[in-house]
Amino acid sequence: MNKKTFLGKYPKLLAYLGLIFVVFIWGVNPIISNYLHGKDAENSAAICTAFISLASALGLFVTCIPHLKKFDKSILKIAIPTGIFNSTAAIIQRIGLTFSSPTNLAFLENLSCVVVPIVLVFLIKKKPTVLTIVASALCLLSSIILSGILTNGFGIGVGDAMFALAGIMYGVNIAVTGVYAKKFFAPLYVFIQMVIQTILAFATAIALNFIKIDGVAIEPIRFVFKIEYILIILACGLIVNALCWVVRTNAMKKVDPTIVAVIMPFSAVVTGLISVVSGMDALSLSLVLGAMLGLVAAILSGLGDNKKPKLKEISKKSENEKN
Repeated sequence: MNKKTFLGKYPKLLAYLGLIFVVFIWGVNPIISNYLHGKDAENSAAICTAFISLASALGLFVTCIPHLKKFDKSILKIAIPTGIFNSTAAIIQRIGLTFSSPTNLAFLENLSCVVVPIVLVFLIKKKPTVLTIVASALCLLSSIILSGILTNGFGIGVGDAMFALAGIMYGVNIAVTGVYAKKFFAPLYVFIQMVIQTILAFATAIALNFIKIDGVAIEPIRFVFKIEYILIILACGLIVNALCWVVRTNAMKKVDPTIVAVIMPFSAVVTGLISVVSGMDALSLSLVLGAMLGLVAAILSGLGDNKKPKLKEISKKSENEKN
């Protein structure tokens, strides 16, 4: 008789630990991306995105070889549209980094915390609870404070608008994945998404190189083949993309999508802290206050996740089990 491990006995705890891991890695990612293809970097954002997507797709393909029999039309129906949303968001996000800062990237993408409950109403007619509404509102307020909008004014640049649009698309991806992808093998599901992202990323890089404004390409293809850049791309492809998306997809089989959307903004806090420690930004009241509000939002959403089902729902479940 095989004894379950401690984490095996508590799958929801394992799911939350996975989300914490993803939050940390994605908090570090904007700093890495800024080094790889930021304003003063040697590489263009679009081509870096394409190579990272390719690395993640190849890594996931190797993982999925023993599980290809699980590939069918049902997974394509969900993975393709969510892959398009996810891929488009990732592409415009990385391009937007050329026009804005990694801190703004980390915060504006978190509009997903508001988008997810709204999308769930349309998908499964799930009305948000009071805790969900309060948690989402606090999450949004936290993002506003952390982004510096209250102190720097409401002017939004091209890069910031791209980040915001990416946040909305990520929200749709979270909601649809949380509702329809629970039965799928996560690496295979993410692999399909990464194939789509690779195709769109290379197409985008080529298009931006040939489309010109006043005789100048929107974003010329630039990539310097240095060993450190190759290693960063491999790490981003295999860890930031492939591993983190698989971990989050698996976590969403146990954790409500609205809670995932509220927890993810903590990556912004990680980004902010690293920026402060590295000297890129100064410690501010906005960072402290925004982090505290985000923590309260996460706690409230977690409390909502632990609510016991209503008696009617329990009775209905019991009847179904008997039948």
